[in-house]
Amino acid sequence: MVTTISAGDWSERAQALAADGWWLADLCGVDHLRIGPRDERFGVVVQLLHHERKERQMIHVTAVGDPPTVPSIAAVWPTADFMEREAFDMFGIVFEGHPNLTRILMPDEWEGYPLRKDYGVGKVAVEFVEQPLLQISTPGQGPDQAESKVRVDRLGQVIEEGDAP
Repeated sequence: MVTTISAGDWSERAQALAADGWWLADLCGVDHLRIGPRDERFGVVVQLLHHERKERQMIHVTAVGDPPTVPSIAAVWPTADFMEREAFDMFGIVFEGHPNLTRILMPDEWEGYPLRKDYGVGKVAVEFVEQPLLQISTPGQGPDQAESKVRVDRLGQVIEEGDAP
């Protein structure tokens, strides 16, 4: 069962669903850019479970405005706290009334929202530094017993001089 509702109706609807026994299973942001004709570009997808009735439902909430905004449901389902922060951090969706809407995955000084479909690819320069295949700097790290300059037992454990059988 999939339902689409507006951001204005979401807070009241979430409270009614929680009172009816629905549990929040997942919440994530979505960017509808270039996916058919839509009034609003951003949205939130919420998956709910009802354990007693063994039912599942999905709700699409449209995020309106610039920045895209949806009411927070962290007060209704506390597990939404981190899910809403992730949607904010990755998509820039603002959750109105959230107790601590800050970045959760990206650094605070990061500019932009990486999961938006118009976010430029390759904005972060990655420097590849060649690493040696094997570093033998301390005893016991060599590929064989002679090179590592230690004695090992049949399980590969280092034998100290006093532990020899």
